[in-house]
Amino acid sequence: MEQKETLEAVETKEVTAESVDFQFETVLNEIYQDFKIMDEHVDAGLDARLKELLTHTENELTSEEYMKLMYMEGLKYEQQENKNAARFCAMRMLKIKECYENPKKKRPRFLDMIPYTIPEEMLEFIERYTDFLEDTYNFIGKRLLLITAGLVVIILLIFILVLKLNFLMSLINAALIGLLNYILQKRRLPDMFQKNQTAAIEHYVEDDVLEFDRPVRYS
Repeated sequence: MEQKETLEAVETKEVTAESVDFQFETVLNEIYQDFKIMDEHVDAGLDARLKELLTHTENELTSEEYMKLMYMEGLKYEQQENKNAARFCAMRMLKIKECYENPKKKRPRFLDMIPYTIPEEMLEFIERYTDFLEDTYNFIGKRLLLITAGLVVIILLIFILVLKLNFLMSLINAALIGLLNYILQKRRLPDMFQKNQTAAIEHYVEDDVLEFDRPVRYS
């Protein structure tokens, strides 16, 4: 009799776990609907429901689900005046936005990039916390240009003084190497800066959000 009850308890537990996984999208949509009804405010009750949902993300998420969860977490941090944590969420959402804008951009392996039109309110949130990036890229680009010019001069001197090539051939080769380096480095700048920026502010973010984001961020 005791063995039968134990078996029933195990089966009940398995069914409950399967139900949670199966209902993930439904529960998320219910939370998001309540979030919209509350004028995009995350109170203690909604926050508790979000925390519970973040522990049930074993299955592959869709890009829409990811954006909704990050958006709600981002606005929660904004309401708490935790701007660094809100910026973290906005920058993670920006990565997904860039994937939609650029089909050649590397997509996270653990995120199902379904057709999805990012709502205007999400775009405004992303812009609010990432509008500094363009100026930063321009500044770094100018510094990179100066570094490239210095590199061209060094290579030119090596070609002329060490390899004993004529000036015109040395100049052409040095310029080509410098140009190639500039193009490659400038292409990598946004991803490198965003990666460093999110790493610098991640300690402002709660562990459950970081754990939820980890498979997407490092895939």
